[in-house]
Amino acid sequence: MSTELFDPTGAAPAKEDITFVPRPNKLEGLRVGLVENTKFNSNVILQKLGERLEKQYGMSVVGMDVKQSPAHGVSETAIKEFKTKADFVIAGVGD
Repeated sequence: MSTELFDPTGAAPAKEDITFVPRPNKLEGLRVGLVENTKFNSNVILQKLGERLEKQYGMSVVGMDVKQSPAHGVSETAIKEFKTKADFVIAGVGD
């Protein structure tokens, strides 16, 4: 499956397909990583979400990365860690 993205900068980048990772058949027992973007309450929302996923699906939260600011990307260190420890990652927002 691929999706066409719109670039609002006006530049015409080369067209490339984005391939999504297959969705899991079940949620039970999966490992989740969390990315906190430093917006107000994003850490609270993510912690609550992690607790609910653990309780409802037996998931384990394998780590939470805190971005430098909402505008910054996830650090390469966190990406490498999530790739080896997490089945998927949730990026949280607040406000």
